[in-house]
Amino acid sequence: MMGEPAVAFGLLLGGASFFLWRKREIFSDLGRRDERSQQASAYIVEVLRPVSVWVLANGLMMASLSVAIAYYKLGHAPPQEPISGYFADTWVETAFLTLLWGLISIGALLAPFGIERRNRKVVGVIHLCWSVSGVLLVLFSAMNFFTHIGLLMNTSDSF
Repeated sequence: MMGEPAVAFGLLLGGASFFLWRKREIFSDLGRRDERSQQASAYIVEVLRPVSVWVLANGLMMASLSVAIAYYKLGHAPPQEPISGYFADTWVETAFLTLLWGLISIGALLAPFGIERRNRKVVGVIHLCWSVSGVLLVLFSAMNFFTHIGLLMNTSDSF
């Protein structure tokens, strides 16, 4: 539920960072509203077309995980865990994870259509989904550093 998306999107980000580094001169031509800018934009779209298939596949994976989280009611923290443990017997963490993975999924499923058609509205929806889910994921991950240590401290006899 956590590791496979991290690997899949991590590989994507690693490849993207390598591409950005190797082709950095292309990005200096963007935004000038001239022939070179149009050529750079067209080149980037051509590169993104096959990559968007990988993004779509990741979107399908995230959609499947969203459904599985909701269907099997996953994500319940044990009551001994600080913060999350307060919601151990509720639907709150399950709903949060379903929403979080769902937003990532929607953005990834829309990405090929936004790239192919250069549709600003679709790209705006993708941006919104990934911006909101990115902020939530960072905050949730930061909280988990505390809660997981708290769980260890609250359940271990050796400390």
